[in-house]
Amino acid sequence: MHYYGTYALARAAGLRPEVAQTIATAAQYVDDSIGLDKAIVHPDGARFHIDATSHHPFSLQGLIQNNNLDDQQLVWVPFHFLPGGEGQTQSRKLMCTKNSKFAQAMVDHHIGLADTQFFALELMGITAHVYADTFAHYGFSGVSSRVNRVIPSSIRAENNPDVPGALSRFFAKFGAQNLLANFRTQLYSIIGTTGTELDPAATGALGHGAVATFPDQPYLRWSYDYEMPDQSGMPTMKRNNAQDYEEAAAALHAMFRRVANLPGKGDLYADGPGLDFEKDIRLRVREIFAVEKPTADRIEIWKANVTAGRFGGPPGEQIPVYDPTQWQNAVAGLKDLPRAQDATTVSAYRFHRAASVHRNYVLLELLPRMGAFII
Repeated sequence: MHYYGTYALARAAGLRPEVAQTIATAAQYVDDSIGLDKAIVHPDGARFHIDATSHHPFSLQGLIQNNNLDDQQLVWVPFHFLPGGEGQTQSRKLMCTKNSKFAQAMVDHHIGLADTQFFALELMGITAHVYADTFAHYGFSGVSSRVNRVIPSSIRAENNPDVPGALSRFFAKFGAQNLLANFRTQLYSIIGTTGTELDPAATGALGHGAVATFPDQPYLRWSYDYEMPDQSGMPTMKRNNAQDYEEAAAALHAMFRRVANLPGKGDLYADGPGLDFEKDIRLRVREIFAVEKPTADRIEIWKANVTAGRFGGPPGEQIPVYDPTQWQNAVAGLKDLPRAQDATTVSAYRFHRAASVHRNYVLLELLPRMGAFII
């Protein structure tokens, strides 16, 4: 969704192929940029700081980072579980809410920067990722919190009868049945060799880890119960991911139409008026999200629809294959540029500048406006 789906929706909004590709690449790269421990130093003396926008949990290092409170605040909250600001407690305010007024404020703010900043398209990609995630990750927060806890036996899926098997395969990657207990067990097991201490706050579930990857399967119809419904503020949650994703597609298309219509940017960003979401593509995306197949097969469906001209481009158009190593290599090559200022021409560098702007906006402006302070 973050790359192939985003590309298709951007093209449907009338954005040029190269613009759609930059936006879609940035949107997906949010999940693939794990940062660098040291700054990249250019011979000019410039230092390029490459901060993470994600950490993959299926490794020892990822396990540590996922339970690091600083990382939760700097990575998971701003990039993957945008707080909705609802409720009275800090935990409730930090819970992600689908298409919240604060998510809409983020979109407005970032589009406002698209007319002035050299990293405009990369910022639009990051915005697309964070915005879309509110339609999939709502009901969970990006910090270890008891409000994220779910009763494992309550998880049901109408169109995935192998719920126990799916959960077991997910949790088996951590070597235990319960992800919450597993985080603690794994961390305690490595204290002796790493010196890492388990923070007392890491006693809740992180993000939607308690329900495995169920929020990220577009076709799934499922439900679950929170362990502490009085604290989460929610009863049994019944979710239809396909409907949620369809709403996300409509919201992203509308956002991209605004980008295409920016004053003075028409010739630069757009190559046509685009398609109408309701009349031209709603049923198409509904069909795509309903497909119950593995990720690779669903990618091929997005590609086939674009090639058939169903998202506004000419028949025969190909979505370029997503390859994160291209940007990773470009970042590593910053030190070899003729001049440090040439970095502004490198899309991968522009992504990290946009990510820094987005993070600071969310943590230092948006969250305080909702009465939530985490840094």
